[in-house]
This record gives sequence, C-alpha cells and structure tokens, in this order.
Amino acid sequence: MTGGTHYTTLGIERAATLAEIRKAYRSLARRLHPDVNASHDAADSFLRVQAAYAVLSDSKRRAEYDLRLESQAVASPGVAHYTWTNIATHVTKPNAARARTELDDMYDAYFGGREA
Repeated sequence: MTGGTHYTTLGIERAATLAEIRKAYRSLARRLHPDVNASHDAADSFLRVQAAYAVLSDSKRRAEYDLRLESQAVASPGVAHYTWTNIATHVTKPNAARARTELDDMYDAYFGGREA
C-alpha cells in the first residue's frame, strides 16, 4: 500500500461513489488500525488511508485532487497528453469557441502568455 494515488490506497476506481469510498475506508480502517494490527507499518498505512478518505470524501477537495492527477498525467511521459485544443474540442460545438477562449485566458493567467 505504498505510493500511488488516494484511489489506489483505498483500492477503488476513480469513478467510485461516496458510498463506495466510505465502504472501502471503513473496511481498511478496521483492518489497519494500530490497536488491531500489530504490523510494524500499520500506523503508517492507517494514516495513508485516513488521508485518502479525507480528500476523496469531500467533493471540493476531491475535484481539486483529480485536477492535480490530470495535470501530473500531462507532465508524465508515455501518458496521454492533453492540450488546450484537446480539452476545448470535448466541449459542445456551440460553446467550443468560447471554451477555447476561456482556456487560453486561463493558460495566460497561469503561465504569463504563450508564444505565437
């Protein structure tokens, strides 16, 4: 249970519902709690499970975490890369031009503009 994402820590899919997150957390917490588990790494594992649950059970924190995961995937070699154009093309046609402009504005705000 070392490394990975909060989703892998809890052993759930990224599309898991709040009920599935809660069920996975409770199961792992019962099994890994240091009062019950004498393993030398039980406390660390239990803390990772608690941290994962704290993020994934809160809708706002989960959305922010998912965005971070997506941005890490973009920066990682060998993983599907998303560009502003790729993202904008997934927007419905009537809103695509506006979405492209909003994404350009966001890019410029974060990175100080783009080279032409």
